[in-house]
Amino acid sequence: MSTPADLEQKEHLDRQRFTALLQGWAKALERGEDFQVSVAGKPYTIPAHALDIGRSRVEYEIDKGEYEFQLTLKWR
Repeated sequence: MSTPADLEQKEHLDRQRFTALLQGWAKALERGEDFQVSVAGKPYTIPAHALDIGRSRVEYEIDKGEYEFQLTLKWR
């Protein structure tokens, strides 16, 4: 299997798409299933075992009245 080229995509989601993404991923995690996402128009898989083999963190930040909540999952 080839390794995809380096890629970074940031996307603004409305409430409906954001909740659908989180709910879909949560259901896949609960079932131990892979989760499919589209990045720059191409399908990618978050493997079911990514949470087990990777590093996860939750970040909260407040800076000058701006709030940030970030979920991160990294794996190889």
